[in-house]
Amino acid sequence: MLQTLRRRLRDRLQRRKATRGLAAVEFAIIALPFMMMLFALVEIMMIFFVQTTLEAGVAEEARKIRTGQAQSTTAPISQAAFKTAVCGRMYGLGDCANRLFVTVQSNPTGPLPDPWADGNLNSSDEAYQPANPGELVVVRAYYVWPLLTPGLADVFKTPLNSGTHASMISTFGASNRILAAAAAFQNEPFR
Repeated sequence: MLQTLRRRLRDRLQRRKATRGLAAVEFAIIALPFMMMLFALVEIMMIFFVQTTLEAGVAEEARKIRTGQAQSTTAPISQAAFKTAVCGRMYGLGDCANRLFVTVQSNPTGPLPDPWADGNLNSSDEAYQPANPGELVVVRAYYVWPLLTPGLADVFKTPLNSGTHASMISTFGASNRILAAAAAFQNEPFR
């Protein structure tokens, strides 16, 4: 009986020694995928947060056009001031000078033009026509968000044809998500 008790005790001690480094090995196996998923989750949350702030900024600033504040004869809002105001509502989360594009078009007829149909997305594509009372207005904003997490970029990037959009890819890189917000309305009779 004493012999079997010693054998059991010795077997338990040997099993404990054999599993001593097991936790470190398991952590090493799980750590990389866990960290990648954690970074991807944070980046997805940032994308949705920036998308929400962009939409809120466009809606708030478009209201100034709809009510006639942007067309005021005493203090009209310029294209640069309008874009800066939209950027200010994004809480400094992006590079608005290089990656934010805002267009304001009055009385659009037919389909709206694609601002990067020529493969570029630059400030020359940003129309600014706040319009008169009663006219239809479409405000669109695009933000080119850089994707940083490996693997996530392949899933969430905006598909760009490398031939047509070669200059856009060379300007911003291939791993970007284009966030968009729009507001369409008829101006109020503000005069």
